[in-house]
Amino acid sequence: MPGTRTLRVSRTSNGFHIYLPKDFADEAGISETSRVEVNATDYGLSITRVDKPHIPLAERLKNWHGQPYELTEEDKVWQDIPSAGDEAW
Repeated sequence: MPGTRTLRVSRTSNGFHIYLPKDFADEAGISETSRVEVNATDYGLSITRVDKPHIPLAERLKNWHGQPYELTEEDKVWQDIPSAGDEAW
């Protein structure tokens, strides 16, 4: 279970920023592409990592417009490349 830290809150042009030191983020399993859920509580904020399963491209396209989608050779080259960000969600 990750430990507790006191972190500084900074003002930005349109809100606030909380800096997570890399070692603390690593301890919590959070990376630059992680998705987190933030909830306001009576005591402050609760931040929870939200893990979404990776769905391969072939599975996403399985029933495209109600029809099975046959991958071309060009498509197959791209299907196993890992996501670089949030573009495939």
